[in-house]
Amino acid sequence: MTHVLVTRPFDASRQLADALEAVGLFPIIMPLYTFAPRKPDIDLSSSWSLKGTRKLAVFTSPRAVQFGLSFIPPRDQLDDLEIVVVGSATRASLEAAGYPVHLQALSGFTSEDLLQIPGLAEDPGVAVIFCAPDGRETIAKGLHDLGWKTVKAMVYERVPLLPDSGQLDRLEKTVDLISIWTSVSALKLAEKNLPRALWGKILGSPVLVISSRIQHHLTQLGASRVELADGPGNQELLQSIVRMTGQQTVN
Repeated sequence: MTHVLVTRPFDASRQLADALEAVGLFPIIMPLYTFAPRKPDIDLSSSWSLKGTRKLAVFTSPRAVQFGLSFIPPRDQLDDLEIVVVGSATRASLEAAGYPVHLQALSGFTSEDLLQIPGLAEDPGVAVIFCAPDGRETIAKGLHDLGWKTVKAMVYERVPLLPDSGQLDRLEKTVDLISIWTSVSALKLAEKNLPRALWGKILGSPVLVISSRIQHHLTQLGASRVELADGPGNQELLQSIVRMTGQQTVN
């Protein structure tokens, strides 16, 4: 009986849990944080005010779109603003809201993939990165190295959630465990808040992650088996778990 610890925010975890149950697996939903809006402590209009300078709005996730889009000035006031995204899900969120996407990596969904976009090296100006506090340092540094003046618009923040007794009890009783991790922030919260024995159990069991950065972080912590998922979305995570467990094929 394989249990799968799902640590994504609740809505995404619930959707993935339903899919895992459909292929005969037993999910344990344990979100380690939720999100809250945050007013950025910068004046975005001022950041983009310099005439004749290339201007970027960098959206790093659908969550950044959700909380950050309202802070963009009306399009008729900034018709030269270029929107840059990490990943197709972020692009879809923007386009659904009626905003065009000007730059996206040809493949991949990580910060490193975004920094490989050829157009970013041309005529650098001002780039505003929509993110949470302490987030997207890789993009900020990478753009700075390319000559951009970078500004982080912190439009949302993570609010930690403590695991409850029911979640801890289920985790303790599992024998065959796989865990899924989609952020380093969740890992740090788990390491801080889980009982030491349960944290050790996670590190000693197979782990699925969505980026080499998370893979490296877990390896440094002593995880014994860390595999990269096919992608960051629930469908790719499901396909990867199916492959790891040998369950039935997902259509």
